[in-house]
Amino acid sequence: MLPPALDKDQVHVWTIHLEAGKAGTMHDTSILSAEEVCRANRIPIPEVRQHFIIARASLRRILAFYTGSDAATLDFEYGQAGKPSLAGNTGLNFNLSYSRNIAKVAVAMHRAVGIDIQAIDQATDPESVARLVFSPEEISNLLSLPADGRPMAFTQTWVRKEAYIKALGAGFSRLTHSFSVSTAPGDIDALRNDESDHLATAEWRLMQIKAPAGYCAALAAAGRDWHYIEIESDLLPEL
Repeated sequence: MLPPALDKDQVHVWTIHLEAGKAGTMHDTSILSAEEVCRANRIPIPEVRQHFIIARASLRRILAFYTGSDAATLDFEYGQAGKPSLAGNTGLNFNLSYSRNIAKVAVAMHRAVGIDIQAIDQATDPESVARLVFSPEEISNLLSLPADGRPMAFTQTWVRKEAYIKALGAGFSRLTHSFSVSTAPGDIDALRNDESDHLATAEWRLMQIKAPAGYCAALAAAGRDWHYIEIESDLLPEL
């Protein structure tokens, strides 16, 4: 069974499990570029290095499926804030995020996308970090919750903010406290306001998406006329 074709009103979201034996990781390395291999070799922790390799190789295989290209020959370009795109005018937009052993890739046609997934870290002090990076509205919403509910709410808020920033392609030149997102669980229209763009809520859609237990994930894309489809990586044909 193959994944569905990518229509213009769809965003495909692939879920990838970043666990493989040594042989699988070596095979994945063979389709990476020299620059990607150098980046991998600079990662000192073997498990984290393996996750990077599998995530990047999976991204290549996914993009090769949509473009009909050889995964090993895909050429990436990078924007000013480091967001990658495919060289040439393919019209295909994508974004990758991974945390611990889970990755997600968002793919769309002629539509900017951003995705983020994070493991929920119970050891993080949500209040202290939120005061540095959240808007006043988000901080207030977080502090209104019982202490044991804050790690989940903090992570839900953070992945939404990061997905939106990644969709914009602005990186962290965009101040994270200059826009607000909902902290409500399961929100499928989570962008509340953006001081830098008063039309943002009409021109973008930001939503919480499915994530494994212990994780939170969010997806942002340009326009209001799209829906997303979850795809498991085992549907990816061998290339």
